[in-house]
Amino acid sequence: MRSSLLFSLVHLSLVLSPLALRAQDAPVAAPVPFDLDAAFAAAMPPVDEARWTLIPWRHSLTDALAEAKAQKRPIYLFVNDGDVDSGRC
Repeated sequence: MRSSLLFSLVHLSLVLSPLALRAQDAPVAAPVPFDLDAAFAAAMPPVDEARWTLIPWRHSLTDALAEAKAQKRPIYLFVNDGDVDSGRC
């Protein structure tokens, strides 16, 4: 039993050693620098899909009411569950 295990391990190392040598000889490519600005820009939605973000939203209803009263303008109340992109308001 012990000799067959030893034989299997030796055989396995002889089979895998050429693969390990080839991997060591292969040229290593230089790492590509990660461009965070490009990744961020690629993740952003197109402007026509994010026009609602251009509206000067107010986080406080009290502040919005005071501003609307001062400017004599109506209020558009937008309420959501925290995930605007889901389409549920």
